[in-house]
Amino acid sequence: MPSPSQGSAEVEQTLRLARDAIERDVARYRVAVFASVLTLTTVMHVLGIADTWAPSFVFLAMLVYGTAIWQFLARRGNPPWLAAVALVADLSTSFTPFLMVQHTANAAARAQNAGYAPYIVGSAMLLVLLLNTLRTSVRLSLFGAVVAPVLYLTFIPFIAGHHPAQLSVTLMLLLAGLVGVASAVQARKSLDIFARLQLLRRYLAPEAVERVMRGDPDAALSQGGRLVTVTLLAADLRGFTAMSEGLAPADLMAQLNAYHGAMIDVIERHGGVIDKFIGDGTLVVFGLSGTPEAAAAAAVACARDMLEALRAHNAERERVGHTPLRMGIGVHTGSVIAGNLGVPGRRLEFTVIGDAVNTASRLEGETKNAGTPVMISSDTAALLPGSVLLRELPPVSLRGKTQATRVFGLASTAEP
Repeated sequence: MPSPSQGSAEVEQTLRLARDAIERDVARYRVAVFASVLTLTTVMHVLGIADTWAPSFVFLAMLVYGTAIWQFLARRGNPPWLAAVALVADLSTSFTPFLMVQHTANAAARAQNAGYAPYIVGSAMLLVLLLNTLRTSVRLSLFGAVVAPVLYLTFIPFIAGHHPAQLSVTLMLLLAGLVGVASAVQARKSLDIFARLQLLRRYLAPEAVERVMRGDPDAALSQGGRLVTVTLLAADLRGFTAMSEGLAPADLMAQLNAYHGAMIDVIERHGGVIDKFIGDGTLVVFGLSGTPEAAAAAAVACARDMLEALRAHNAERERVGHTPLRMGIGVHTGSVIAGNLGVPGRRLEFTVIGDAVNTASRLEGETKNAGTPVMISSDTAALLPGSVLLRELPPVSLRGKTQATRVFGLASTAEP
């Protein structure tokens, strides 16, 4: 059984990038809030509503702090400790202006300050805890659930004296932090599923993605492989290398992408899994789930429809003055090792390895000599239902094989 850490490595990297983006968003919100409150306190003092400049000076300092955090994130990234430090600082900004007023204002202003502080500080701390849930971190939410009530009970009595209602505000702060924990757990699950889906969609067909997500995603994203009998389809364009010599790189890539786009639609419709693109070549796997018979039938049907798709694609190419393309397809059934190759957290690639892969590729190479666009091995032909019409071709000698290989073509199939 693969370890969850191996299977989760790329997911963790994806989630870390998401957290970095969220921290930058929080930094922007912080600057916007401090700038707004600084403007408000300044206007209040100018209009004579507030008797002291202390809140304005405090929020000016907060704006400087918020801008510094924003710039730090932009230039140095998001180290693990930064969010915890910022959370404590953000919670502290809720009561710091009231502490300043308590030390600098006259008696009337201090009395008014004591009346406002319990309500405003509690609301501000709730807002900070709400923003903290955007970080989708269980640890930070638990940290906020502890720190916010402690700070509130420590400083509010100093500003406004003790009152039983302060306990209810403290309880609300605690509950808000715990709600943040629950929200972080659920958000992490959702991000985890999304990240896994994004990773799986790099190399699996939609049906295979759903199958894996209903099973064991960690196993699907870990190293290792399993022995499985599959049907392989190797497709390659004939003469494209020579044709591409006169093309600009941008035109070459555009034509290749258009061709692969036309083929992908057909491959996915038949449930094939694209193992890799090699320039103008494609290796497709059928049968990672289901029966070998179903995989063989799907691969042969896919080959037939790929030829039809190439005819339609060539019609479009001719319309814009491009040379028609020709394709060779080899289909073979055999045992392979299917699994992830690479290093978790760095790069993983789903692939199949085995002699069957080489056989499918060499069959494709023989299609030109045999004058047929599709060549199917006898191993695949033996699994097909009687309704699939084939025509036997002369045996071919494949590199690495001591005996000639019996092969078949599609009945009544001509070059596109």
